[in-house]
Amino acid sequence: MRALFALLAAGVGLALLLLVDGLRGRPERRRAPRAARRAGLGLAVVRLAGVVGVAAVVGAVTRWPVAALLAGVAVYALPAVIGPDRAQKRNLARVEAIAAWAENLSGTLRSAAGLEQTIVETAAVAPAEIRDELATLAAAPRAGIRLPQALRTFAEELADPTADLVANVLLQAAEHEARDISGSLSGVGRSARRQASARLRIATGRVRIRTSVRIIVTVVLGSAVGLVMFARDFLQPYDSPFGQVVLAVIGAGFAGCLLWMVRMGRIPDLPRILTNPGGPATADTTPRPSMRRETIS
Repeated sequence: MRALFALLAAGVGLALLLLVDGLRGRPERRRAPRAARRAGLGLAVVRLAGVVGVAAVVGAVTRWPVAALLAGVAVYALPAVIGPDRAQKRNLARVEAIAAWAENLSGTLRSAAGLEQTIVETAAVAPAEIRDELATLAAAPRAGIRLPQALRTFAEELADPTADLVANVLLQAAEHEARDISGSLSGVGRSARRQASARLRIATGRVRIRTSVRIIVTVVLGSAVGLVMFARDFLQPYDSPFGQVVLAVIGAGFAGCLLWMVRMGRIPDLPRILTNPGGPATADTTPRPSMRRETIS
């Protein structure tokens, strides 16, 4: 009977997690390579197995469906809350990569290379964080896609404010034959360097918030496990239906406070300036030379 109750509680918790994840929605992403998709699928299976297993164990030990649900939610969400902030590190690395690319563009343009040729040459030695997007951008003219449309698609793929600045300078050169592109790109590179340094200082200061979150979560979970194991009589009021309602309210309040603290530790991005890519890239059927050799200075 206890095993059946545990499985039912775990099933309810898993169903609610999937429902919340589906309603939350996710931004559209480019199709990942097959190896990456397989690794992501394996990680998702392990994660769901951990959610179901922990929810089943907690439900069997406590006989509280709310406790099983809260345990499943904790296993699903806490790794992202108390773990290392990998997303912030990736963002910082990408900003620095864009800055390096902008500086490389500036130096290459000074050597009297055309704009398309400059993009091709700098894409070959681009930082790893933006290499795939730059390879797509460099291949676009050879595929018959006009450079302005390729630049807008490139900015949309990166979805980064700093990348928008670089793409906007290149758009001005491609569409309006703007002058002093090299100087503008150099300025964008310096601005990106300063932005990365500022974000790094902010992230270092907000590490204390994530540390506080880890301490709070550890103390609360440790106290809950200790009470269940060594002071079960103290938790007897939660055996009733009303006690389960109270436990659900307490769990929801704790989750809300935790979410608030996590948001305090996040660094918001600057607003983007290229938010309308103009639709998908399309091939240009008009005759055009394969490379522009004019000097842009």
